[in-house]
Amino acid sequence: MARGSRRGWARAFLVLTLIWLALLVLVPFATAHEVGGAPGTALSAGTYVVGGLLCHQRPERSFRLWGVQMPVCARCAGLYAGAALGAVVAGVWVSGRRLSVAWASTLRWVVLAAAVPTAASVALEVAGVFEGSAVIRATGGVPLGAAVSWVVSLVIRGDLA
Repeated sequence: MARGSRRGWARAFLVLTLIWLALLVLVPFATAHEVGGAPGTALSAGTYVVGGLLCHQRPERSFRLWGVQMPVCARCAGLYAGAALGAVVAGVWVSGRRLSVAWASTLRWVVLAAAVPTAASVALEVAGVFEGSAVIRATGGVPLGAAVSWVVSLVIRGDLA
């Protein structure tokens, strides 16, 4: 695939991550304020359906914005916020060259390290040690979402293969 085409796909990935994050926040606002009429209702319903395919949507584990439950749980919201951040970082990163195999190995460790907060909170919850708050779940998901999205963006651009 041509380099310019890869950059276009990477930009599309960036735009899609930002749109998804915006929908996760704006849909509860639109629902609470009855904005958008029939098209707004359809967009909201579609967002909740897609969110339900990706997430358990348990009310007790979800943020409520404007009194309305988000389309995904707090952990997923953190993952998607992190994904948008990672895609933005990758979009600003201008290398113009492929990263070495050693760099690729380092990125594996970055992703594994970024998964630690999420894995730890899940393990502690499953073990019954503690029931983390929505803020803890979301905060733990941000590094993992950012790291994975950054690496995916680099692969799409052809900087990492």
